[in-house]
Amino acid sequence: MKKRIMSIILGVAMCTSLLVGCGTADSGTGDSSAEKKERGDFLVGFANNSDTYNYCAKFRSYLKDTTEAKGISITVTDAGGDTNVQNGQIDDFIVQNVNVVSAISNDLDGSIPALESAKDAGLPYVSFLTSVFGGDDYDGYIYVGSPNYDAGKAQGEYLCETFPDGASVLYFTGEPNDQQYIDRKQGLEDVLKKNDKIKILDEYNVKNAKDLGMSTAEDSLLSYDTIDAIVCQNDDAALGVVEALKSSGKLESIQVLGVDGSDDALQSIKDGEMTMTALQDAKAQAEAGADIFEKLKNGTDPAEIEDVNIPFKIVTKDNAGDYLK
Repeated sequence: MKKRIMSIILGVAMCTSLLVGCGTADSGTGDSSAEKKERGDFLVGFANNSDTYNYCAKFRSYLKDTTEAKGISITVTDAGGDTNVQNGQIDDFIVQNVNVVSAISNDLDGSIPALESAKDAGLPYVSFLTSVFGGDDYDGYIYVGSPNYDAGKAQGEYLCETFPDGASVLYFTGEPNDQQYIDRKQGLEDVLKKNDKIKILDEYNVKNAKDLGMSTAEDSLLSYDTIDAIVCQNDDAALGVVEALKSSGKLESIQVLGVDGSDDALQSIKDGEMTMTALQDAKAQAEAGADIFEKLKNGTDPAEIEDVNIPFKIVTKDNAGDYLK
C-alpha cells in the first residue's frame, strides 16, 4: 500500500523555493546503547551510511539522542559507505532480535537484500534520507527524508535568477545509483530545460568526497576558459571545490552551490566562500524518526504510519548565521 506523504513545514521563513542534502558522528562500527536486547526491551537497529559524511554524522547523533530521550534503546553501526557491509549489519540486527530495522541506505538496488531480510523477519524498515527500490511494495517500509527533487530544482532556479544573461556551469554529482542524487539531478535538469542560457559544460562523479571535489575542480580549472558556477550534489564535494578555488585565486569569480546544510558548509557560506546550499533539517528528520519508533513501540501497525517529507531550505550568506549552532 502506497502511503501518503506527510510534509512537515518547519516554522522558519523560506526563500523563494524549497531546497537543500549527508556527514561524522561518534564511534565507528558499532556504538550502541544496547549491545543485546534485554528481556522486554524495545530495540531499534540503525545502520548509518558513513560516519565520514558530514550530514550522515549529524543525523546519526540527533537520531540516537532523540530516540534515547523517548526511553527507546538504539544500536548504531557505521557501514563506511559500503553497501555489503551495511547489509551484513542489518542481518546482525535481525539476529540480535531488534524490533525495528532502520538505515541511511547506500544504494538504491544494492540495499534490496537488507529490505528483504527485514521483510522476511516481519520487521518494519525505516529508510532515512534515501529510498530503497521496492520499498513502497512492503507495508512495513516507512520513509523519512526530504524531497531531493526540490533540492536540484532550487539549485536550477538559483542559477537562472543569479545569471539572467546566461552562465557556464560544471555539475559535480554523487553516487550514480543513489536515489537522492538521481532525484536532485532530475530537479536541476527540469529547470534548465526551460533556460537555454545556462549551459552545463560537463558532469563529473565526485561521489560524496571532499578530496574528489577538490581534485576534480583543480583539473577543470585547467580545462575550461570560463566557469561561472560549480554545482555540487552535496556539501562535502562543494567544500572541496572551495579549497581548489581558494588555491587558484578564483573563489571570487566562480560560485559554488551545494546540498545538505552541513555545519562546515554553513560556516563557509557565512564566510563568503560557498555561495548557497539546500539545507535538509537533520534534527527534524531525526525527531520524525524517533516519533515513528515510539509509535511502533506502542503497537501501531507500520502500514498505518505515513512517510514523512521535510522540505529543504535555501541558505545563502544572508541567512547562514540563522542555521549555525
